[in-house]
Amino acid sequence: MDDAALQHRLSGIERRQRLILVLLVVPYLVGFAYLVGVWVAGALYTVVGLLLFAAAVVLRRRRPDTTAQ
Repeated sequence: MDDAALQHRLSGIERRQRLILVLLVVPYLVGFAYLVGVWVAGALYTVVGLLLFAAAVVLRRRRPDTTAQ
């Protein structure tokens, strides 16, 4: 197999892994929202989401750009 075929298979595997993670995590998030209240859970999820987004932006900016030549 060449690199393109392996890359295609790898991206398919990664998509399936993300789908499985979402299917496993969402019921826990819904259960937590049921326990503490939807508004409290929504606020907490928003804060956590913003923190994760900020961390991803910072990490991406610190990573050296491999495509630039």
